[in-house]
Amino acid sequence: MKKLFALLAMLLVCALAFAAIDFTDVDTTYDKDLDDQKVYETLKDMLSKATDKKDKAEVLWRLSRVCVDLGDNLDDNQKDAKFAIYEEGENYAIQSIEAYPTWEAYLWKCSNIGRWGQTKGVLNSLAKAKPMMADLKVITDDFKCVESSEAWYVLAILFDSLPGMFGGDSNAAISYGRVACDTIPANQIYAGTYMDLAEMLYNRNWDAKKRSSEIAKMQKNWNKETKSNYAKYAYYEGAKGADATPLWTNTKLSAMSDRQEALVILKYAKAVYDKASYHTAGDDKKYAELLELIAKWS
Repeated sequence: MKKLFALLAMLLVCALAFAAIDFTDVDTTYDKDLDDQKVYETLKDMLSKATDKKDKAEVLWRLSRVCVDLGDNLDDNQKDAKFAIYEEGENYAIQSIEAYPTWEAYLWKCSNIGRWGQTKGVLNSLAKAKPMMADLKVITDDFKCVESSEAWYVLAILFDSLPGMFGGDSNAAISYGRVACDTIPANQIYAGTYMDLAEMLYNRNWDAKKRSSEIAKMQKNWNKETKSNYAKYAYYEGAKGADATPLWTNTKLSAMSDRQEALVILKYAKAVYDKASYHTAGDDKKYAELLELIAKWS
């Protein structure tokens, strides 16, 4: 009888394992930007069949993720439709966190809120800034996730967009932007991430001498902070000192001005695009913007 129970238990475990949802196809369709509406509809169908809390949470954060793209694909004059899809995406992320918390759910919750705020205008969405910061801190500190380019990118944009009196900090934004670029997955282009960092540097406009002295200060703060990734990575620009060489050049940080490095970043992003064997429609759109910016700054 004990052997029978053991066999039944094993069969039950196997059945549960095979019941887990396979996201391979839907993730590939999303990554290749083939059909966001199809991804959305497929995930909605998966949601209706998900019974396990963890599976449900995995479906929900993916729904939240694709809502960002669906909203981005709408024309700028379709603001009500954009608000609606970003709010839908935020709600999916909240449901995902309630079902089974993951850093991905917090990320896409913040991404939808951020897009909502960009559509609404910074001054009209300041109330959402602190909750976003708190959620992003959960990702970096509670989940100890420091390898998500998207999470660092959202932080960079948030800190760059906010006025100083509401927590904005251009230097922290640049540090977060640098981490975002350094953690871009090898199979992705993310030209927009490079471009936004370049624009932040171009706008800061420090000369080489000031960069050298300020980065040295950042290095001290980087070394001193040990408790919070969220706080520590605000000084990431100084992590290896002023004589460090970034990903896109062999020239030391101390030997370039902000604007010189900004142009180098754009040229590196162009090289990444040119080398890639596959480009999404979004990649092509960003590439056109990239070329315009290179021409403007050269």
